[in-house]
Amino acid sequence: MPYWVTTTAEARTGVQDNAAKTVDIIKIWVDDRNGKVTKLSPELYAAAYRRGAQEWHPRHRAHLYARGCEGDAARRLDAFAHGVRDKDLDDEFMGMVKQRKNLVFGPNMPDRGVVVDLDWLKASLPAAELEALQKNNINRADAHAFWSIQGRNLAKMNAAGVRIVVGTDGNAPYAPHVEMADMVAAGMTPMQVIVAATRNGAEFLRMTDTGTIEANKSADFLVLDANPLDDINNTMKISSVYLRGALVDRSSYR
Repeated sequence: MPYWVTTTAEARTGVQDNAAKTVDIIKIWVDDRNGKVTKLSPELYAAAYRRGAQEWHPRHRAHLYARGCEGDAARRLDAFAHGVRDKDLDDEFMGMVKQRKNLVFGPNMPDRGVVVDLDWLKASLPAAELEALQKNNINRADAHAFWSIQGRNLAKMNAAGVRIVVGTDGNAPYAPHVEMADMVAAGMTPMQVIVAATRNGAEFLRMTDTGTIEANKSADFLVLDANPLDDINNTMKISSVYLRGALVDRSSYR
């Protein structure tokens, strides 16, 4: 449940309620949802951050969308969900980012607005659902221009050494593959994206038994039919899935 806060007291109370539930991450929605709500002021999210630090040291993640919404969030917060999409990041923003050596960024890229190959989904999606996806699988210049802003901003964040993680803004089970392809299209290397999708994400969530393949960790991995370092879309060519060392019967999920 969201906490709609208009005073520092309400911000502190919201954090205290979550402290009682020992949550790991608090998401602070900084921006104004395209003018639909009042933008959260630095005073309010600073109050939430300070009370969190006093209570139990959770990670604080800011939802950003438009440049100018973040105030001094980059100096305070641990992670950004989404990224600035309305304009290219400037030197002021990047200066704030570089002050936070452990900042984590989950881009959650928007629709790229270009035609993509959806044939890889035939084995796992109902025909009607795939047909609906195909109808919207067209080139849209306006959507691509919108995506390109965040693509350039992701490239800047990556070049600045920000730790990138893979996340999606929805519940489509195949969305991480699309997100990874978009991140490569934005300029990250396939290896950087694979690390973002595995090790970096596990470390951010403090999951110490997964994220990399090594001794004494859970054997969670995919076996692919082609090398994703050659083409990131090869993550979609899945031969088998192992979870905690056991082969997953994927037929039951189709």
